[in-house]
Amino acid sequence: MTNKELIETLAKRLDWTQNQTADVLKNAVDVLSNSLSESDTVSIQGFGVFETKKLQERISVNPVSKQRFLVPPKIAPAFRPSQIIKDKLKNTTANE
Repeated sequence: MTNKELIETLAKRLDWTQNQTADVLKNAVDVLSNSLSESDTVSIQGFGVFETKKLQERISVNPVSKQRFLVPPKIAPAFRPSQIIKDKLKNTTANE
């Protein structure tokens, strides 16, 4: 589903204009990204948890030259789906 399709679907369900829906969705994404940039956890009941994880530095190997190099630590976004989402996905694959 693309951003445009999401906006169209939400607009129909909420009986809003697509501009109103796009504005609300943009603001929700802004709040989510701002919270994650401050290393806050964002929990949406029935959907899941957005959080940041610190990845430790590690040694990697170039497969062509076999040269080893150090990959610096970084902070990466992560998502943990709720049990409701996990159950829906499990039932979807079981029925197909």
